[in-house]
Amino acid sequence: MSESIFEIKNLTKAYTIKKGLFAKPLSIKAVNGISFNVARGEILSIVGESGCGKSTTAKMLLNIEEPTSGSILFEGKDIATFTAAELKEYRKKVQIIFQDPYSSLNPRWNVGTIISEPLRLNTNMSDKDILDRVYSLMKKVGLNEEWYWRYPHQFSGGQRQRIGIARALALNPEVIVCDEPVSALDVSIQAQVLNLLLDLQQEFNLTYIFISHDLGVVEHISDRIIVMYFGDIVEQKSVEELFEHPEHSYTQTLLKAIPKIAF
Repeated sequence: MSESIFEIKNLTKAYTIKKGLFAKPLSIKAVNGISFNVARGEILSIVGESGCGKSTTAKMLLNIEEPTSGSILFEGKDIATFTAAELKEYRKKVQIIFQDPYSSLNPRWNVGTIISEPLRLNTNMSDKDILDRVYSLMKKVGLNEEWYWRYPHQFSGGQRQRIGIARALALNPEVIVCDEPVSALDVSIQAQVLNLLLDLQQEFNLTYIFISHDLGVVEHISDRIIVMYFGDIVEQKSVEELFEHPEHSYTQTLLKAIPKIAF
């Protein structure tokens, strides 16, 4: 495996909750001192049920949430020390595909505006170059050019997620955080979107951090899998090793939950 693009060290996120006016505040750890690396060009999946801390981890990697303690090193530098200019460049390099293809797109914007907005905000490209770039991205994700002027409500869930993927690719990122990108889609469409993500990963040498609650979804796309349980990493292995030799009882439970098709 190539060099690490991310190095996460003892990462913790705690939230303070106060239930009443005179109650003592409680500190609840969503992420409890986890450490792992992400190699450049790999697909690393973080799996666990709702509330295990996987989405909180993703938000910290995206710099949406600040860690309570610990560090996130991107290409060897702690993102907490980034200047405003470095942070802007970081956000170009690390993009996200959201879970919900319905609420993540502005219903008042057409497809062309949605995909081109990152380019207009972050580059000095001419209108013609932006248009060419948008058409190219639409083609790569399987959207027809004549749909440029259509609005999100005119598309299916799978097509909307393709719009979100095109938007995430607009700035030529190095890393894409996929936050349960197929969980809101029909099973038949899930496979199409996963295959598209794999094709794009190979074409652009992308690094994926794939968040999911379903080991069955990530089995065929992952290089490595991290299993999280109540804020801790309980298992971290290659996909083959995890499926053949799961050690933790929670991992074994997740594997048993994968639907079996009877013929």
